[in-house]
Amino acid sequence: MPRFDAVPEDDFKRGMRRLAAAVNVVSTLEQGRPAGLIATAVCSVSAGPPSLLVCVNRGTRTHGHIVEAGVFCVNVLAADQMPFARQFLARDPAERFSSCRWSTLATGSPALDEAMTNFDCEVSSQFSSGTHDILVGHVVAMRQRESSNPLLYFEGDYRHIAHGETS
Repeated sequence: MPRFDAVPEDDFKRGMRRLAAAVNVVSTLEQGRPAGLIATAVCSVSAGPPSLLVCVNRGTRTHGHIVEAGVFCVNVLAADQMPFARQFLARDPAERFSSCRWSTLATGSPALDEAMTNFDCEVSSQFSSGTHDILVGHVVAMRQRESSNPLLYFEGDYRHIAHGETS
């Protein structure tokens, strides 16, 4: 039982817009066809065993497909994939993978060939919180390509880190 009142939802959303996050496509299979969504709520859980979590709204079509399949792939997008991310959001769910090259790793989930990193996962735990489920994935395979500039989401739009900016 919470001891404090929650902040107003609109205030929380404005605050979260200031939390820069990597842009990822979380993909799985729907009756042998690729399905997926854009997600920024992804983070590592443990290196031993390798695992990560993704927060997925239970109201999305892809949520049901991930839970049913028991597998997903987190595809970390690079800054040069901003047009793909915009298209992916705008397309009909059945057409989202038509403009990209993808293959599979261990689980059979779609792994975007041009992603910076693909984390191919088997669902190991699932927790509910509010409108979302927190899905913990045991990483069973991964692939990386050379890239040093991630695609970020900040203040309601896609961004990237300018080269040469370090502290």
